[in-house]
Amino acid sequence: MAENGQFPIGDQEAREHDGCAIITDEARGGLVDVHDRRPVILPATMVAKWLDPTTPKERAEQMLLHEGEPAETFEWFRVSTEVNSSAHKGAHLIEQLT
Repeated sequence: MAENGQFPIGDQEAREHDGCAIITDEARGGLVDVHDRRPVILPATMVAKWLDPTTPKERAEQMLLHEGEPAETFEWFRVSTEVNSSAHKGAHLIEQLT
């Protein structure tokens, strides 16, 4: 997914710039019935180039807009709205709703 993350490893303490960003686009394919946004998924072979600071901004944008995995690659289904809060825990959160 077009996501950028930096997290502590092992027993390291959290650092000022730890965290992540998830890039989204408008929903397409079967996801339209579930949500209005979808994550942009880049093939693993493109991630390093997307993250490379020497990659021009325009090129990185084109990668996100035109070279991510197509929506048809995935199967989308409704889950509980409880997933919208980190206060909820449990495997039941990812069970498909009918």
